[in-house]
Amino acid sequence: MENTTMKSFETKAVTVNFKDNENLRNKGISLHWWSADTTDLHNHNFYEFFILTKGTVVHEINGESFLLKKGTLYFIRPDDCHRISAQPEQSCIHMNIGITKEKLEKICAALGITLDELCERKKRSVMLSVEDLQFFKSRAERINMREHNGFECDYFFFAELAIRAVSAILSSEVAGDMQCPEWFTAILEKIHSPSFYACTAADVYKLGNFSPPVMIEYFRKYTGKTVKQYLRELKIAIACDFLKNSETPLIELSNMLGYTSLSHFNRIFKQYTGRTPAAYRKGGPSESEIRRT
Repeated sequence: MENTTMKSFETKAVTVNFKDNENLRNKGISLHWWSADTTDLHNHNFYEFFILTKGTVVHEINGESFLLKKGTLYFIRPDDCHRISAQPEQSCIHMNIGITKEKLEKICAALGITLDELCERKKRSVMLSVEDLQFFKSRAERINMREHNGFECDYFFFAELAIRAVSAILSSEVAGDMQCPEWFTAILEKIHSPSFYACTAADVYKLGNFSPPVMIEYFRKYTGKTVKQYLRELKIAIACDFLKNSETPLIELSNMLGYTSLSHFNRIFKQYTGRTPAAYRKGGPSESEIRRT
């Protein structure tokens, strides 16, 4: 994030009311994407996590201007006046996770911090790691897909995003400052798509123009994991999502994720969650039981 020339706000800010958003009103949390090159100057009577998923923008907030790059997460408090403007001849896409004070207080408490402590932090933005950015994008795409198909998303779908956002601000990870090649980002996006749920490490190696040892090093560099570790944790996360939110038979889920047998799937799943898939489906998810980074 780079500080640019100070700019004054010539326009009066528009206040966005949480009551005008159905998910914020009913669940206390919401998600939406913006592809507009510029937004109006505005503030909210709720909290928001702004994530830039494409492009570079100038972010004006409370009279100051900052240049934000793809992968930046910014924490917006109520009454912060802000707007974004894309760079000339560039398109941008950003994600907004809105959350009411009541819900954010509960999430902060679960993470061992008060909402006041979160708001008082000097650093309210962070450059997300490649894996964190892909997590937000893939989770948001699933929410949009479910809503588009007429399935209601319960609070857990949205809360998972807010928990990850608060955790990113608290950890202030700088791994994302390492410039990730576009080709590597494209590979991550592909293997997170449903058509690649069953992919193997060998399939991933074929997606790049490098030998397996070189691809493994790239994965270690940008995700902190080998290709096999990354795929295994991704498949477990996908399985947890399906087990909680669908009636997909276990054998069908196992095949969809590319496991050679149901017993193999059961064993790997239990290693990561402490439960068999059947027990997990009955008992529901526990964030602390899933070893994710």
